Amino acid sequence: MSREARVGIFVLLGLIVLTFFTFRVSKWGLIAEKGYRLTVDFDTAAGLEPKSDVKMAGVPIGKVEEIQLVGNRARLVLRIHKEIRIPIDSVGSIQTQGLLGEKYVEILPGKDAQRNLPAGGQVANTLSPVNLDEMVRKLSAIGDDVKKFTEALSGTFGTEEGKKALGDILRDVRATTATLRTVVQGNGERFDRILANVDRLSESLSDISSANKEDVRATIANLRAFSETLKTETPELARKLEEMSERVSGVVGDNRENLKESIKNLKTASAKLDNTLDAAGKVMAKIDRGEGSLGKLVNDNTAINSLTESLEGINRYFRKYDVLRMTLVPWAEFQTSTSDWKSYMNLKIQPTADKYYILGAVNSPQGNRTVTTTATSINGGTPITTEQVEYETKWTFNAMIAKQFSRFTLYGGVMESTGGFGASYDVVKNRFNVGAEVFDFNRPDNRAHVKLYGNYDIIKNFFITGGADDILNRDTRFRTPFIGFGIKFPDDDLKTVIGAIPFKP
Repeated sequence: MSREARVGIFVLLGLIVLTFFTFRVSKWGLIAEKGYRLTVDFDTAAGLEPKSDVKMAGVPIGKVEEIQLVGNRARLVLRIHKEIRIPIDSVGSIQTQGLLGEKYVEILPGKDAQRNLPAGGQVANTLSPVNLDEMVRKLSAIGDDVKKFTEALSGTFGTEEGKKALGDILRDVRATTATLRTVVQGNGERFDRILANVDRLSESLSDISSANKEDVRATIANLRAFSETLKTETPELARKLEEMSERVSGVVGDNRENLKESIKNLKTASAKLDNTLDAAGKVMAKIDRGEGSLGKLVNDNTAINSLTESLEGINRYFRKYDVLRMTLVPWAEFQTSTSDWKSYMNLKIQPTADKYYILGAVNSPQGNRTVTTTATSINGGTPITTEQVEYETKWTFNAMIAKQFSRFTLYGGVMESTGGFGASYDVVKNRFNVGAEVFDFNRPDNRAHVKLYGNYDIIKNFFITGGADDILNRDTRFRTPFIGFGIKFPDDDLKTVIGAIPFKP
């Protein structure tokens, strides 16, 4: 390689190095640096230069890239290393390295670690930097004040009179301390007891305040509310009392004569009451001596005994009436084979827990049975006899007695105006029961009337019923399933109605 070529290469490398360092120290020196930018505003950025450090917890995390004037405030553009994350509630401040060292930007990390400032974001919270010049001015003013104070002291105590006054003060202080020392030394045990009592009192007060902290707060709040109420309502209350006193004064003044007349009437009534009491005393004396009908009644035991026996009889009657339980039970059954309705109305009278009576009425669509016989002859031949049976609705009655054995109940008597009996069993006590009834044993050309049923209380005092009625009837039309519903009216309602019925002798 020729000498000229080597010189040219050397010059070229020198230019490249020069260009690199030129960009490095110029404002374009951060072009090659990596990271993201943030901004922060301060009232002043005096003493801070571009390329100053940005630190967090004393560790450099970036550089000040640019300083701008936005309005009346200084805006710093920071270049932060890409791996550093700064919480969104962090605080920015300008600090000084040592007393007279260079300035840098300090980032005080926030507590919200879940949210970080994005690239291009701004540190919203800042602390204003301390201005050294202003601090020097304040120190200078403080020095002036101290100088004036020392001059005043020198003028006061620098003279002979001042020195003498200061000596007197020192002697008085010395005498006072000696007296205090004597008092304390002579009463050391008493001071110890006083301090011990103060300690116990403070402990007691601490316990009381800690144990009743909420009560004390509530009391203070109530007192505050009460004072506010008094402050607000007292003027209005005073005004109303003043108005009321004026009205009372006016009423008394306008009705003074009426008041006098009323007082006179009270005196008259009092005198009449005294006379009445005297008369009543005389009557009571006669009764006590046994005079008159009332006196004999009071003093004669025979009348008292008769009255006592009468009252006991009345009490026994009402006790039985209170124990007696009655239930009115109306219900209806729809007979599916004949499409007829059969209705019932029973009154259940229960004097004891295991026995009751049933009185009722039944409206049966098969009550009255009428047989019509017809003989028909065709062309003079042998007559053909036909019978037609018709049924009419009829009211019948029930009168039965029942006996309970736990969940099993037997009952019998008059069923639908004929003799019969029945039995039932509580599958679910007071809720679901099944049973059977047999009655009307003397039906012409037919078997006894047999009925199977089941009752279920859907809700209190409302039930549904179902089963099969007249299952042994020779006429298959009347062997019918049925379904129905009913309502129970308990004894409380019935007693109320019966108690309202007037009885006249």
